[in-house]
Amino acid sequence: MKIFNCHTHIGDAFIHIDKGKKWSVEELVAPPHGLKHVLLQKAKEEDILEGMKEAIETMKSCGTTHFCDFREGGLEGVKLIKKALDGINAIILGRPLHHAYDKKEMDEILEASDGIGVSSISDWDFWELKKVAEHTNKKKKIFALHASEAVREDINAILDLKPTFLIHMCKANDSDLEIIANEGIPVVVCPRSNAFFGIKTKVEEMKEKGIKLMLGTDNAMINPPNIIEEMAYLAKNFDIGLEEAWNMITKIPEETFKL
Repeated sequence: MKIFNCHTHIGDAFIHIDKGKKWSVEELVAPPHGLKHVLLQKAKEEDILEGMKEAIETMKSCGTTHFCDFREGGLEGVKLIKKALDGINAIILGRPLHHAYDKKEMDEILEASDGIGVSSISDWDFWELKKVAEHTNKKKKIFALHASEAVREDINAILDLKPTFLIHMCKANDSDLEIIANEGIPVVVCPRSNAFFGIKTKVEEMKEKGIKLMLGTDNAMINPPNIIEEMAYLAKNFDIGLEEAWNMITKIPEETFKL
């Protein structure tokens, strides 16, 4: 049985934040000036690596067999997470070091990873990001991105990138969700992370539209990457049965990632 954590950032597991403070998405995790990215730039490689290893042990302890990580830091970031892997399967989505398309860098990252996972269209010049997406799709690799997490983003622009799947969609409207459902694009929801930022996860709305839903734990500095705890939180706080929640970490991701 394959059990998936469908969205993680385990590179920030070494970071300890004040969880009693009210954080916005922008000030904590948005590139390039969010606290997470500032600390990643300053951190020693061994500290990041140790945090990754601890996060992986947490995932293994709850039976996770596969996780999909959005890996910051360009090619070196992809290499670093591979050093941490032990007894677990990683779907590694790298990203360019800067918000600009570089063919050589893209070739190197895609050679070393399973695809590209970027922050959002709001953080990029759209035409630079479109070149990144086209390069990734041409190589038949995964292209994924955060979408409409803290603010609504242009769904047509997002679709123009031909994503394999999306993360969040919390601020999407009904029309956006209908389009995603019609296109058959899966969405990964991360309810505990969204709640940390005071954002409502639109689980019931997406379920009603018929969107394929997957489940992830998001940033390891916010919540330990325990997908069973995430599933329990989801079932307790939303109109999602345990069988549906189970499919979000087993059947649907296995189909999406084509393992």
